[in-house]
Amino acid sequence: MTLFEIVFGLTAVILGLALAMLASNLHRLMMAGRRVRWAPEPLLLCAIVFLVIIVVWLGQWGLRGITQITMGEVILKVLKMLSPFMAAAFVLPDQIAEKGEVDLYRHYDRTRVFAFSALILGLMLFWLDTLIQEQAPPFGTSKPWTFTLQIAPYIFLPAYALLIFVRMRWVNVLVLLGVLVTFGWGAIPAVLRQ
Repeated sequence: MTLFEIVFGLTAVILGLALAMLASNLHRLMMAGRRVRWAPEPLLLCAIVFLVIIVVWLGQWGLRGITQITMGEVILKVLKMLSPFMAAAFVLPDQIAEKGEVDLYRHYDRTRVFAFSALILGLMLFWLDTLIQEQAPPFGTSKPWTFTLQIAPYIFLPAYALLIFVRMRWVNVLVLLGVLVTFGWGAIPAVLRQ
C-alpha cells in the first residue's frame, strides 16, 4: 500500500461519511412528508456543502505523487477534511420528531453560525495546507510571498462571515445562490482538469 493510498483512504472515509450524513438527513426529511416546512436557505447550503465535499474529494487526487509526509501534515489533512464533515452535520436536521412540524428555516437559523464557521475554518485550513505544500518537499517550489495573497480565500470567506451575522432571508438566499454559482462555475472545471 502506497502512502497516497493510506492518505486518500482516510480522506475517502471522512468525506464518504459526510456524504452519507447529507443523504441520510435528506431521506429523513423526505420521509417526514408534509410535516416539513421547506426553506431555500438550508437547501442551497446543502448544495454548497455537497459540492465542497465532491471537489475536495476529487482534489485529493493531486496528492498521488506524495512519497513522504510528516505527522503534522497528516493531522492538518485530517482537520481540513473534518471541516466539510462538520458543515454537513449542521446543514440538515439529523433528529426528526415523530409528530409535529419540522421547520427547515428555523434549523438553518439555529445552526448557521456553526455551519458557516466550519466552512470558514475549512477555507483557512485548505489555504494553510496549500501554503505548506508549496513550500515543502516533494511539492515545494518556494513561491514568492505574493503567492500567499493570490490563493487567499477572498471570495467565500467574507460571504460566509456575512451569513453568520446577517439574518435577512433575502440576503441569505442571494449570497448562497452567488456562492453556489461562483463555486460551481470555478471549482468543478478546475478539479476535472487535474
